[in-house]
Amino acid sequence: MNDVYLNGEFVPGDRAQISVFDQGLLYGDGIFESFRSIGDRLYQFDQHYARLLQSAEALNYAIPYSQQELEDILLELRQRNQLENAYYRITITRGRGEIGFQRNISNDLTCLVMGREFQGFAAEYYQQGIELRVAQTRRNAPEAINPKIKSISNLNSLLGKLEAKAAGAFEVIMLNNKEHICEGASSNIFWVKDKWIFTPDASTGLLEGVTRATIIRLCEEKLNLRVIAGEFKLQDLKFSDEVFITSTSLEVMPVIKVDDFIINQGQVGRIAYQLRKELHLDMEQKSEPLR
Repeated sequence: MNDVYLNGEFVPGDRAQISVFDQGLLYGDGIFESFRSIGDRLYQFDQHYARLLQSAEALNYAIPYSQQELEDILLELRQRNQLENAYYRITITRGRGEIGFQRNISNDLTCLVMGREFQGFAAEYYQQGIELRVAQTRRNAPEAINPKIKSISNLNSLLGKLEAKAAGAFEVIMLNNKEHICEGASSNIFWVKDKWIFTPDASTGLLEGVTRATIIRLCEEKLNLRVIAGEFKLQDLKFSDEVFITSTSLEVMPVIKVDDFIINQGQVGRIAYQLRKELHLDMEQKSEPLR
């Protein structure tokens, strides 16, 4: 079992203990970030740390670790667990507290950092493409829950994942309460039409993924393709030339079917292939060494 970092100590994962009164357990009162490294170099960790601070500010957390302190923890985890290309997750909750909404919310935070070797997905998914289903579950309205908070309270996405599993699909497309395309249960979505790239705008209530921002940049810098963000209906996507989804773990995953609609005659599109190749190059070139 790999070691983890928990509240100032490195301990074996199977011996790590968190209080049953932790507010993350009782109320989903917590935030997280997941990201990757290439060898001893972190990829876009400064952006993930900035988003961690953004989530923390929204929940009135005072993050007790600087970016450098977290990098030191990640380096120690890498050495202890003999990781090469790693997948890391930082989880922070409000810590041990009380039951009830009149409780004191000024607690010592719980901080858990985990790392494992990045496994990725089978090559056949990228070669053959995947199927998406449109979920009945709607994405939370941004007026109800701020989508800028990357929260561990993720039941909405879990319901979407359960729908995908029941339908035998890889992932779902989640619409918002206005019937606009929002995102996947754990991914952002893009589609291609006549050499234009389209993706839902942040106003739809999506979580603005770090990988999403990277893909937008790579489309414009490397492929000379303009990305248009906006509010779109399902028919805009279903009659597109190519569809793909993105995330830290998925990278760029091609889609060949949405419900009963076949995309690009069931063939993986070339733009998804090119973007994944450019993403790998970007990871090699722009990852920063752990110090």
